[in-house]
Amino acid sequence: MAYSETSSASIGSIPSSEGPPCHCSQRTVMTVSWTDENPGRRFYKCEEHGFFLWHDKEKSCPWQKKSLLEAREKILSQREEIKALSVALRQANGQITALEVSRSSGSINDTLKRIEDHVSAHINETQRMVRKVVVCSGGGLALAAALMVYYLKK
Repeated sequence: MAYSETSSASIGSIPSSEGPPCHCSQRTVMTVSWTDENPGRRFYKCEEHGFFLWHDKEKSCPWQKKSLLEAREKILSQREEIKALSVALRQANGQITALEVSRSSGSINDTLKRIEDHVSAHINETQRMVRKVVVCSGGGLALAAALMVYYLKK
């Protein structure tokens, strides 16, 4: 038997001990068809050779088929909704994380104020040191001039 349906979903990739072996003697896997023609109908298939055999011998009746197709569409739309909600949740978590980081590290104004205070203290210390050098240099110059005058008068 050749399987010509295009859409199926595995219900567990465990080989079934009840399934018939493929012509290659490998065990077959039970799978559920979700095609429009056979929604929810179970079958055995060989993963390598395309062999299949229906487990459910009868097709579903029209109301079952309709219900299964509606359920399939509902599941697909809910999957899309879950994907969209997951994306929105990841974005919200990113925003929350950014907010927590900004709160934990203080405001930018506080950080800038601390930097400004540090720079101001450094400038003040540098100016104080320069004044000392100038005073010492001026004192040294005055002493040198006085010594020169003293020696010149002698």
